[in-house]
Amino acid sequence: METIADERLLQELSERLRKNRRSLQDISVMNNKLTEMNRRLERSESLKSNFLSNVRNEINNPLNAIIGLAGNMVEIAKDPECVEIASLIYSEAFNLEYQLRNIFIAAELEAGDAQPEIDLVNVVSIINSTLDSFKTSAEAKNISLTYSFTEADTPDLQRFATDAEKLQVILANLVANAIEFSDDGSKVELLAGLLNDELRIQVKDSGVGIAANDLERIFDRFTQLDSGSTRTHRGHGLGLSIVKALLDLLQGSIDVQSCPNVGSVFSITLYPAVFDETAATFVEDGNLFLFDDLDEQ
Repeated sequence: METIADERLLQELSERLRKNRRSLQDISVMNNKLTEMNRRLERSESLKSNFLSNVRNEINNPLNAIIGLAGNMVEIAKDPECVEIASLIYSEAFNLEYQLRNIFIAAELEAGDAQPEIDLVNVVSIINSTLDSFKTSAEAKNISLTYSFTEADTPDLQRFATDAEKLQVILANLVANAIEFSDDGSKVELLAGLLNDELRIQVKDSGVGIAANDLERIFDRFTQLDSGSTRTHRGHGLGLSIVKALLDLLQGSIDVQSCPNVGSVFSITLYPAVFDETAATFVEDGNLFLFDDLDEQ
């Protein structure tokens, strides 16, 4: 009886070992498939990133040329009709470039490719260049576009550690919205300064304003409060979602105060980022300068 029991026990153990080996083989096959799938996904992400980068360059280069040439035509043309046509070309090309830039940035954020590149940034210069780029849009609606900052803060505003490109995109979207949603003949103001080393920038308008129950969802992607076939404002509902995402990436914040038919105030706060002083850089109006020793400046 004991011999039979021992044989059955050995058979049972042998069967279980066989099943375990099969399970291990199945797991090994599954791991190999997952590894291959992960490799393909990584390759796909790499191809997508390269594709976005290439497409962006292929589109931006001719668009920037059109914008530059149209701007020159506006300056040198003497015939009023030529000036009007050149202004229209400039306006439409600039708006297309602005919208495409938002689309590409949204794609980069979605793919996780938008990483901060920290430099010493001349915030005053970036504000100037951003407002200057929207001068034509403001003039088309007879909107006064102004800015101010505390004189005492000027040296520190010219050497603030952050990502220059992302800061410019944030400001461009806020200024574009302020102009788009302001009435003709109104005013858009930009205020900048430092408080406890934190960069504070406000963009004020006297436009249509935002209802209290809509303040939370204005940062949702593809959300437009003015929607439907009768909407009167252009855009894809990406601007404010990009602003929020970029501020999160830079560990900043945004606050909105608004009243319907009175206007809105968008306030952003950015903290100075940590950067490698041994390889410090300085960015002014899109130009990059390398410093061996910042203390000598």
